[in-house]
Amino acid sequence: MGLDKVAAKPSGRYYSFYKGKPSGKSRFATLLLTKNFVKVRIRTDPNTFRDSKRWTGDKIYKGWFFKKGEEREFRVTEKGQIDYAMGLIKQSYEISGE
Repeated sequence: MGLDKVAAKPSGRYYSFYKGKPSGKSRFATLLLTKNFVKVRIRTDPNTFRDSKRWTGDKIYKGWFFKKGEEREFRVTEKGQIDYAMGLIKQSYEISGE
């Protein structure tokens, strides 16, 4: 899938993923596990982000995890959604710096 040099670490109730050395600038995805689903927050570039299934909707979060770009959220509730979810996460990975 092309996610090289990924580091991960817990951050309170969340689990964050970083491109290269963990820092606020290199974070590209954050997960929160719940009883019924996995909530995923990603950093997006409004000029290039594509979500054909509109999982992230129109809501843009105000920099909770990411200071640059737009922060968006979606949920994964079943195995069949993983491939599409990874495509959204990969877009975030590609715009993240080290």
